[in-house]
Amino acid sequence: MLSIFSKALIAILCFSISQFTLANWQQGEASIAIKGADLTDVRIQAIKNAVADASFKNGSFIAAEDMVLDGLLISSKSVITTQGQIQRVEVISETVTNDTLTVNVKVNFTPLFDCAHDGYNRSMLVAQFQVLKPQQAKYGGIFDLGKQISKRFERQLSVEQNSPKVLLIDKAFTDVHSYDKIDLQEITKKAIFMTREYGRQFVLFGFIRDISLFEQVTEEVLSDDVALRRNFTIHVYLLDAYRHNIIYKETYHSEANWDYSSDYSVDTNNSLFWRSDYGRVVLNTINTAVSDVSNLLQCERSFAQIINTELEQLTINMGSENGIKKGDEFTLYKKRLPIGVNGMSHSTLRGYPEVKLVVKQVDSSSAVLNIYNPNQFINAELLDLVSPVL
Repeated sequence: MLSIFSKALIAILCFSISQFTLANWQQGEASIAIKGADLTDVRIQAIKNAVADASFKNGSFIAAEDMVLDGLLISSKSVITTQGQIQRVEVISETVTNDTLTVNVKVNFTPLFDCAHDGYNRSMLVAQFQVLKPQQAKYGGIFDLGKQISKRFERQLSVEQNSPKVLLIDKAFTDVHSYDKIDLQEITKKAIFMTREYGRQFVLFGFIRDISLFEQVTEEVLSDDVALRRNFTIHVYLLDAYRHNIIYKETYHSEANWDYSSDYSVDTNNSLFWRSDYGRVVLNTINTAVSDVSNLLQCERSFAQIINTELEQLTINMGSENGIKKGDEFTLYKKRLPIGVNGMSHSTLRGYPEVKLVVKQVDSSSAVLNIYNPNQFINAELLDLVSPVL
């Protein structure tokens, strides 16, 4: 069975915070003597030290998070998140000479976010990823790959900086036949269902488009070297269910050697699979998508739903686990679905900045808001929204 993902936090303080305005790749290097130690442990530490070296050259403060599975760094491309400064790390070479491991890495430094984060952890659903062509899963018997991918999205999102409160559900967002033609009407219909059923603002869903195999031929002097490789292509969508629009969609592709024979049935619950070339590449790809989604969420406005109205008090579906505290202030938003000339409804939000709501009571998953001015009338209904005052 897979062990629980653990998080190793490194804090490295260098001279100053970088002020780059564009993404910048910096190389770092580190060498560690093996001296009979476990090579896996040495490799993890060498990668950390190489990242520290790159960050020192870049002149930045780093708080790096490494995802570890069964004591092993899950991939040679780790996603490392800070306050918007470091996007990704790629291991470009590893060599062992005279019992010493030397690692070279590339670190992608990106600018700090220029948006005002409201300080609250967003609420998110992760729906089941579906394999678009199940016949491609026959080779290796990886029919449950969609469930494994969904599970890893949920786990990795949960440990990101300002991590969203993630709920993994055993349902797909849409049918596989409509993956390339998701229209506004379907989004609106399903978003309304999702918000009523689960009360989460964001829905992450997607499709595994390609897991086909192919042969890669490398010409050699005496004979050609033929390697069996496998694709991994996924479509990732992020839906703002409260506002009924897809705010992000992207395709991610990678490939790697497939080291199993045609009659071998792969156990995707076994960590040996995730340590294989293909398993690592799949995890790399998920890392990249998680990083992109997490960075996007930093600048998205957070909303909470009103789930109860009683005695001039409103109860919302966010609480202390989202970062809400007594005294926090919110603004009321009412959602409308006007019908357009084409007969389709479009979600619109109207804010009421004159209605100031203050948190008076909070528990882990909900909070009670009172109107700031008791003489003011508040026309709030169930499933209306509130958003923090910035």
